[in-house]
Amino acid sequence: MAYRYRAHGLGIVSDVELPLPPGDGASDVTLRLGGAVDVPHRRPDGTPLAELSREGGRLFYALARAGERTVLRYPELAEFTGDADLADVTAHPHRGADPGLLPVLASGTLLAVHLLLRRHLVLHASAVEAEGRALAFVGASGMGKSTLAAALCGAGCGLVADDVLRVDPAGADGFVVHPGSTESRLRPNARQLADSAPSSAVRPTADGRLALRPGTHADGPLPLTACVVPRPSREAADVVLRRVPPSRALLWLCRFPRVLGWSDPSSLGHTFQALGDLVERVPLFEATVPWGPPFRPEIPARLLEALAEPARV
Repeated sequence: MAYRYRAHGLGIVSDVELPLPPGDGASDVTLRLGGAVDVPHRRPDGTPLAELSREGGRLFYALARAGERTVLRYPELAEFTGDADLADVTAHPHRGADPGLLPVLASGTLLAVHLLLRRHLVLHASAVEAEGRALAFVGASGMGKSTLAAALCGAGCGLVADDVLRVDPAGADGFVVHPGSTESRLRPNARQLADSAPSSAVRPTADGRLALRPGTHADGPLPLTACVVPRPSREAADVVLRRVPPSRALLWLCRFPRVLGWSDPSSLGHTFQALGDLVERVPLFEATVPWGPPFRPEIPARLLEALAEPARV
């Protein structure tokens, strides 16, 4: 194994280079690179755990377990085959597929699935460190999570994680989050945020995004101070925050699963209970944010100021 990482509270050993923090010590997840295969357009054998189809009904991915064997399949892209909770995994790229897709899928959905199967709470969120605490931007794909995180990192915050965020209860301290990806994956319309970064910190990804590696990255678990659902607006003149009551916050967070189409009943129940505990102890805000491009340089500071107001928490 060529690469060792420490991400999401896990020791990871991988044949595939991943955009994760380096680490050493014991391994919780092992990822081997297998040979290329023809990954078919059909569901894996076994009990379905998750499934998502594209428009028109064409299968995008499927997750199934048969005995002690679990398979995460992306037809014509890749297949990950492993033990019951995908802790010992072999990745098989589809014959002829772009090999750059493996790191995207492995560091994203594969690790999210492993955490869910191990009964950890996973948010579809990007998070930053500000003054020793974490802010999590939560939402569906395309809502601006990575863009806001990258903008705040450009204003001096440290990146905690992008797209996959593990959240654990921490007794009287509320909840903590674990560092994950070392890059923010930006959509093309947010590439302005990478203009001032050194060329070594920016690279295109196989799924058409722009990966931006910030100057600083969290190096350990951090207390979670707030969750924020971004509402990008091209008409808004300033940042507007509204605290969401816990009952509605629970419903909102349930609308933004990291793994769409999840159907495993036992882990669904655990996630619902964990989200209920989270919204009782960590505030969730809806944030209307003036949106670019161009992105106004004062917006990150205004967002941090608004969240820091005593009345907010």
